[in-house]
Parts: sequence; C-alpha cells; structure tokens
Amino acid sequence: RLWHYHFGTGLVATPGDFGANGTRPSHPDLLDWMATRMSRSDWSLKSMHRQILTSRTWCQSSRPREQALAIDAGTRLLWRFPPRRLSAEAIRDSMLVASGSIDRRMGGPGFKVFEIVMENVRHYSPRKTYTVNEWRRMVYMTKIRQEQDEVFGAFDCPDGNQVIARRSRSTTPLQALGLLNGNFVLQQSRILARRCVTDTPGGSTGDRVARAIRLAFGRPPTPSEIDAGTRLVDRHGLAALARALLNSNEFLWLP
Repeated sequence: RLWHYHFGTGLVATPGDFGANGTRPSHPDLLDWMATRMSRSDWSLKSMHRQILTSRTWCQSSRPREQALAIDAGTRLLWRFPPRRLSAEAIRDSMLVASGSIDRRMGGPGFKVFEIVMENVRHYSPRKTYTVNEWRRMVYMTKIRQEQDEVFGAFDCPDGNQVIARRSRSTTPLQALGLLNGNFVLQQSRILARRCVTDTPGGSTGDRVARAIRLAFGRPPTPSEIDAGTRLVDRHGLAALARALLNSNEFLWLP
C-alpha cells in the first residue's frame, strides 16, 4: 500500500487481496527487502516514506521511450515514473496552496461543504460560497453518506458508503466542467490573482503572469508562457489566467 500510494499501482496490483485470487508481485525481491527493512526500522512508516521518496525510482523522469513502451506500456517494470492525475483531495489542497489561502491547522472539528435543510428528512445541497472555515485540507471535510463534493466528488472520490482498496481512474466531462465552473475553483482563481498582484507591487503584467506560473507549477516560466499569459490577461484579466493554470495538465498531473 505504501508503494501504491506513491506510484499509483502497488508492487502487488490488488492491494485488497494478497491471496490466491490476487495478482503476483511485479518485484518480489523488492517487496521482501522492504518488509525486512520496515521491521528493522521499528515499523516506522515515516522512514519508509523517506526511503521511497529519495530513491532513484521515484526521482526518475516520466518521459516515455519508444523501445520501452513496446515492451512494458503499463510501466509495471518502473523504467520511468508512471504519470498520473492527482487524487481529488490533492487537487483541492493544491489549489489552496497555490492561492495562499490554505489553513494549515491540524486537528480539531471538520468543515462542511453542504447546506442542511430540515424537512421530513435532511436534505443536503452544495454550498454556493466558501469561507475561510472551508479552506482546510480536504482530509478534514465532513463526509456525508451518499453525497459527494460538488466539484471534487467527480474525481473518483468514494462516498461514505464505500470501503475500497484502490480507487478507479476515470476521465469524464463532469470533471472538466466542475474545474472550469465550480464555485470553489472560481473563488480560488480570484484569490490567486489577487495574490499575484500583492506579491508584485508596481510590477508589470508580465511580472504577475510569471508569479502566477511559479505559484501554480513551482518552476520558472518560459518566455513563450509569459507572452501567451500576458495576451490572455490583457483580454480577460488575471483571474482568467489563474483559472486556466488551475485547470492545466501540469497542475493536475504528477509528471
């Protein structure tokens, strides 16, 4: 399961079944070594996470190679880092980090993304506006059985009735529509735009575009990106650029 969390697929591809009905390990010797190392490190999950994240396998490029794709298109042999979309929770949290509005408090009561209307039974409707109380990490969101978050529930996030070992991975029109038009995304786009203005006092449009790209992607922008971003801002405003960045593949995917 640790390997599954970091690479999208575990050393055993059926994390809920290690028995006769499950798949065989792709790297049995590595699985044995990790089990031995974990027992010798006093079952420290933190130590094992650090070992994986500093390994050459984790740090390698995801760039495909034609010859390798012909042999192992599914990347089970880990000849490159397997690219994948972020989980629902990671997408929401990443937007809060980029905009600078994330509340990093740990523990305490959770937050709700539904309005509750009492009639004969309770009815739940998605919030139309979000306040600082809902800007915590998604792990603190109150789960309502049979109800999903307005935007991020479409990203294969199971509801409270399900217990699953591995989430499905789908690509649907609802995901794109939610990320483009959801109230939460629009709000965080505006906040990100304001942050770029605040961080570049007296700066030009190009400076603000460069700041937005750095905050969203965690890297310096290229000249062509600044040029394209400046043209977009001149026509539609800085919030539109922020919205586009939060919807881009580079933001939503682990490369």
